[in-house]
Amino acid sequence: MAVVPSKFLNAAASLALLISFPARAEDAAHRKLYNEKIHAKIDRYCYKCHGNGKQKGDLNLASQANYDDIVKNPKLWADILERIFAFEMPPEGSPGPEFDERNEILDWLRKLPKEELDCSKLASDRTQSFYAGHVMSRRITRDEYRNSIRDLTGLSIDAASNLPADGAGGEGFDTTGDTLFTSTLAIEKYLDAAELVMAALLPDAPDAMPAADAAARTALLGDLPNDSLPPRDAARKVLDRFLPRAFRRPANPGEPEKYLAAFDRASARGDRYDLAVRLMLTGIIVSPHFLFLAEPEPAQPGVQPLPPFALASRLSYFLWASMPDDTLFQKAASGELLKDEVYLAEVRRLLADPRAASLGHRFAAQWLDLDRVGTDIKPDASRFPEFTPALAASMRGEVITFFNHLIRENQPLTDLIDCNYSFINAPLAALYGIPDISGDGFQKVTFPSRERGGLTGMAAIHTATSFPLRTSPVLRGKWLLDTVLGERVPPPPPNVPPLKEDAAGTSAASLRQQLEEHRRNPDCAACHNRMDPLGFGMESFDVIGRLRTDNVDASGKLPSGESFNGPEGLKKILLARKDQIVRHLVRKLTGYALGRELNQFDECILRDAMKALSEHEYRPAAAIETIALAKAFRFRYYPPSE
Repeated sequence: MAVVPSKFLNAAASLALLISFPARAEDAAHRKLYNEKIHAKIDRYCYKCHGNGKQKGDLNLASQANYDDIVKNPKLWADILERIFAFEMPPEGSPGPEFDERNEILDWLRKLPKEELDCSKLASDRTQSFYAGHVMSRRITRDEYRNSIRDLTGLSIDAASNLPADGAGGEGFDTTGDTLFTSTLAIEKYLDAAELVMAALLPDAPDAMPAADAAARTALLGDLPNDSLPPRDAARKVLDRFLPRAFRRPANPGEPEKYLAAFDRASARGDRYDLAVRLMLTGIIVSPHFLFLAEPEPAQPGVQPLPPFALASRLSYFLWASMPDDTLFQKAASGELLKDEVYLAEVRRLLADPRAASLGHRFAAQWLDLDRVGTDIKPDASRFPEFTPALAASMRGEVITFFNHLIRENQPLTDLIDCNYSFINAPLAALYGIPDISGDGFQKVTFPSRERGGLTGMAAIHTATSFPLRTSPVLRGKWLLDTVLGERVPPPPPNVPPLKEDAAGTSAASLRQQLEEHRRNPDCAACHNRMDPLGFGMESFDVIGRLRTDNVDASGKLPSGESFNGPEGLKKILLARKDQIVRHLVRKLTGYALGRELNQFDECILRDAMKALSEHEYRPAAAIETIALAKAFRFRYYPPSE
């Protein structure tokens, strides 16, 4: 595991690292460079659209001609940096800087003073747009419900399949609190699920139970009623064990009696002991205290650390998508979890546990949009009969297994961009042409060339970025820009005819010609000049991820002037942008952990994480630890009482 430096445990020291102003000598050199070179370049390439005569987009850069004016507007110039970097400025067809000039301008922009961030402030509902740390109480997701039931009862039962689907929001994940709605229908479905769980755990006919479920039943019931242990006392023992684990906190005064009342009613009508217990426990797992991750308000308002049980749940649902285990629960009960060194040790313990595989199954699958492969996204069955449900599951499984390998073994995140290995099973081996692989289990394989390996060599990605009948350099390039590089890709302008999705006889060569024609339209060129060349680099693979046998042209030339050829050349292009790619991944992971869209103050977390990653060879533990240690994760703002 990577070790996060101790300064990341100190918010003040962290803040000092984050606010980066040039030192006095550097500031003077930066000013001098602007006066002698950069101002003339901005005048030449920008004032035509953004000068005193014309102010496109209501932006007048002539009013920013003085260096002192520029440094007073860090947000504006950060936006300009982003747009120049993305080749959105100057627009297609306008005179632009040469490659070396552009890099000189970008380098100067990167060294401008950054907007000051106050990482000590946390958000309320009213101030979330300008303070960091807003995390709302939320319902557990369908997958979290499935995992929590598993860890609470010991049953291997999918009780979540009939629950309503969760929406995605914020940074694109189902953990976003403001999309986890509750409706009358949802409540009915949760009641159905609870009855299904308890009927499996405490069935009408326990003699017919599977051995594993029978063991779970025995562990739940413990000591059965006998001459010295009346039924109600035995039920109270079950309740005292079950309720705190289900609610992820100790029982409140009077709380157990509410559920014992259900046991009493069932007993009074003549129910068998275990069936009366079943009714009691059903009430617990339909309670909001089980279904919601609610965080109690402290006695004092303002920025306060999360109480230990709430912190334990926030951590376990981040790394495991499930409830705290006994060890974490005990650390919370003793208060030890609020100590920095104990908390960090628990972060590392949870990360090393097999349950951390939820990061692949839930975070990576949503980040990369894998859940739709085989459901919403399917190749045409007549053209690609090889694409079966088993192959679709194998495609998704390769990406998830690969991602979890990086997390479990703490391998560099740059392997997502370029490596020579992956994890495949028999269906994928047949697709990839790899011999001597059998069974559905995933095995690590080393490829003889570097066409495979990394995300751009995986069949799930090729299928997710294709149309049913043909590949799409546009979809593939957009996926690389948006999902991998984190660059904004606006929707196509109106009244521009799309390329045909069902061009059955369309060859790769003719498709390239169509796209070249498409890019001659100035309204299309700004985005397609960025997307299409990247997408061409993945055209060595067909709709279902097989290497093509025809001589497809997989070369590309970027707006920067960089040229490459084929999957290996594309990987080199992406590897040169590894910081941008890894930073976007960290942004997504932070949004997943916090359950909300990030704002400008979350730059504090991203910068800390990137610093830690650069110091630890881009190994993921450094980023995960930094997120879990962040003030926005461990603290919350509580408003004063009205």
